[in-house]
Amino acid sequence: MLKWKEVKDRYAQNPWSRTKTGRGFRVNRVTDGAIFLDLPSGKQSISRVLLEKAVEIISKGRPIEGPAEYKRLVGDERPAYAWAIRRDMGYV
Repeated sequence: MLKWKEVKDRYAQNPWSRTKTGRGFRVNRVTDGAIFLDLPSGKQSISRVLLEKAVEIISKGRPIEGPAEYKRLVGDERPAYAWAIRRDMGYV
């Protein structure tokens, strides 16, 4: 299970991350239901529900190798950034 307090703490301490291809981005805030990102296209979010679904899939022994696979197995909600968040939290 994804430890949401650890997600909040991580991005409160360091809001910066990078996608698999190296594109930098900033986490604006983490609420109880989502992670909000500052992206060139504007503020976007990734739901906690989808991130937890990804961690559940991984915990059952099914790795999610990259953003394309995240999109196929979990959902089409900013998969490149969701992949980076999972990596930051140790799930890649």
